[in-house]
Amino acid sequence: MIFKTPSFWYRKPDSATPLTELLTTPLCYLYALGRMVHHSIKRKTSQARMPILCVGNAVAGGGGKTPTALALMDLIREGELARTPYFLSRGYGGRVKGPVIVDPLMDATECGDEPLLLAQKAPTVVSAGRAAGARFCFDHGGDLMIMDDGLQNNSLKKDLSFLVIDGATGFGNQKLLPAGPLREPLNSAFDKADAFILIGADTRQITASLPADKPVFKAQIKPDLPDDLDITRPLIAFAGLARPEKFQKMLTGMNANIVGWHEFPDHYTYKGKDTRAFAQEARDKNAQLVTTEKMPCA
Repeated sequence: MIFKTPSFWYRKPDSATPLTELLTTPLCYLYALGRMVHHSIKRKTSQARMPILCVGNAVAGGGGKTPTALALMDLIREGELARTPYFLSRGYGGRVKGPVIVDPLMDATECGDEPLLLAQKAPTVVSAGRAAGARFCFDHGGDLMIMDDGLQNNSLKKDLSFLVIDGATGFGNQKLLPAGPLREPLNSAFDKADAFILIGADTRQITASLPADKPVFKAQIKPDLPDDLDITRPLIAFAGLARPEKFQKMLTGMNANIVGWHEFPDHYTYKGKDTRAFAQEARDKNAQLVTTEKMPCA
């Protein structure tokens, strides 16, 4: 599903509440009720035969889960904590239900865009059923698994759960969907987390609201630019993320010479007409095209 993050979700704390937020606030109670009913249905929680590390967040998109999962995989390998670590993803946006090992030659419409990124780092399994995915990983030699986005999923017991927080936006207006970005109440998310990973400066003073008895790790996202990218040349930038403005701000912070900017919803699949338009604009402005690594194309 194509999803564009509403701007009022992350409005400034002292700003006036917009009409759209006021109108959607009653729907939060319906969302909360649906969540309570869903969790009241007893489901079996499976125990995997290997350690499970969960990387999740409390908000709908844009929290930095996938970069964090990739960085954790690097640490696991550097520390030789596992011989054959795997990633597990439900493959958001893909049609494959799995469990199946992601082939890097797959299309994003098959397995989702994020699993393709993960598969560049380590074997990655896409599975709509997390417990089935964990069994599949183990059967294929996995001895540790990083679960990308699973804090709200109770079908699989986790050994360690990290809650990732974007320091620039925190938890937004701290309202449940659809009036805000929260997938669940904060106290529920905090209870599930064993530790927190704060990415960037804590501009919303989130750290003060976190449980004092749980560790908070601080991290930064640093761009890994290709060797042939000259940011002093005219650039046309585009991105399809939950918060594409993060990419724009990163480029402007590097003093990049941006002469064109285009933003799209999260998990957007670029069509042929999009790429042709980008190429034409680049020719017209004698500019380079630049985007994020996550760039699914049809």
